[in-house]
Amino acid sequence: MSSTELLQAVEGLKEPRRLSHQVSALLAAEIVSGRIAVGQAFPSSEDIVARFGVSRTVARETAQALAMLGLVRVQHGKRTEVCPEDEWDILSSVVQEAMRREGKAEPLLRDLYEFRLLIEPQAAAWMAVYGSDEDAARLGELAATMERLTGKDVSVPDLMDADRSFHDLVAGASENRVLAAVSRDIREVISTLWGLSTLGTAGARHVAEQHRTIAEAVERRDPAAAMAAMRDHLTWAAKADLHGLGGPSEMRFAEGTASG
Repeated sequence: MSSTELLQAVEGLKEPRRLSHQVSALLAAEIVSGRIAVGQAFPSSEDIVARFGVSRTVARETAQALAMLGLVRVQHGKRTEVCPEDEWDILSSVVQEAMRREGKAEPLLRDLYEFRLLIEPQAAAWMAVYGSDEDAARLGELAATMERLTGKDVSVPDLMDADRSFHDLVAGASENRVLAAVSRDIREVISTLWGLSTLGTAGARHVAEQHRTIAEAVERRDPAAAMAAMRDHLTWAAKADLHGLGGPSEMRFAEGTASG
């Protein structure tokens, strides 16, 4: 990306408090792509000011923000260097967006779904056992909302909002606070990467049907069925979301699960 293109990318930003975030996203993409390589000197505050036309304060905030995400290492009195990938906070929206910009979202999305397959089927089973009647009823209502949203003019953003609420409820009702917190963070990552989704009307209806199956299993207090239904849904969703991203690598499944 040339200096002119970088300047155009931030041109017109009117909120100073947002500038460091926007510049961070652009420079994160430079790091993720390898255009600024690991161990290489990161642009100085003066370079950032010159390239993006921002203040020195914004330039410093940008470096600090990227350091907090593990993308760079700020060394007082020395040059700021780019960190290796295993130090990056891949659950941050900045890193996710950078990966999407650079066409590197598929490995992250695959890893996220593999992790979801480890925890969310169990969460559904626990909800079937420990969840309140009120939560079970609310889950059914969310499934009904998703069904209403899958008409001729399906609204994918609204459907995804209902999907997020559905999965957040399952995680919260599992009566495991760590699982609920981790699941919520992962849902935010998936939301960021959903720009890759090509969900059509038929797919939206299938998603609604899958959520209805999960909700009914929970309402019946059938943990085995709830677990199986959630696993089937996530397996299908992983393949749908990964489809067309350049030949995704094979999904790995926990022992005892089926690859479909």
